[in-house]
Amino acid sequence: MYICAAGDIHGAMNKLYDEVRDFEASLGIRFDFVLHVGDFGIWPDPTKIDKGTRNHGGAGDFPAWLQARRAAPRRTVFIKGNHEDFEWLDAHPGADVLPNLVYLPNGGTIDLTVDGLESIRIGGIGGCYCPSDYDRYAAELKGYARRHFTHDEVERLAHRAQRGCIDIVLTHDAPAGVRYTRHRGGEFVSEATGLADVLARVQPRVCFFGHHHTRVDREVAGVRCIGLNKISYPGNLFAIEMMQRDRRWTALGEWPVHQLAGFY
Repeated sequence: MYICAAGDIHGAMNKLYDEVRDFEASLGIRFDFVLHVGDFGIWPDPTKIDKGTRNHGGAGDFPAWLQARRAAPRRTVFIKGNHEDFEWLDAHPGADVLPNLVYLPNGGTIDLTVDGLESIRIGGIGGCYCPSDYDRYAAELKGYARRHFTHDEVERLAHRAQRGCIDIVLTHDAPAGVRYTRHRGGEFVSEATGLADVLARVQPRVCFFGHHHTRVDREVAGVRCIGLNKISYPGNLFAIEMMQRDRRWTALGEWPVHQLAGFY
């Protein structure tokens, strides 16, 4: 199964799928699925965008795609970021928000299947970490606070892992302990403890995250964690091949910079 993990696009759907197709051409394959780590840019009503979205160019392409009911050219699963219309997303949990475009809510899982034969399981925790909201219940969060993930959502995902293997975990924020350089300069270490805890308990084969707009490669709780850059920047897309019955997976390369990386 060929999978493309994608970093923050902030509404640039046309650009995303153009780059996905260019990436496929460079590898000589066709992706079975695209997995997106949040800040996809889900703004059905362009007048409701937040300040951060205005700084990233506005509502982007989603309103036009939604009006036309346009299908994503590759089957795509995404989690929420911290710049989306959360009220609208809450009304579409686990559903196709467009043909071939599926929203995975926090603490949820989805099985990806090719030709009814190979199947892998994806788990997701979207949004960003906030220490003052983490110990609250997700249902208590209102308005813009919905951009934060909560302890009960982390527990839900960990509980699901007890009933079956989760192969890939998608998070928007970086798990605690991940060190990286901010895109504006300066070192930073993530404090998102809940994400590190769920990786330790779930032990997926790999974790992909975004949010920080930088390409990062770290290990947390024995799990390789790959941080993806934002759209059009080096390391925005990362390709892997993963099979159901093999714990190993193959890193095929990344885009725009293509680097063969071997088995993991």
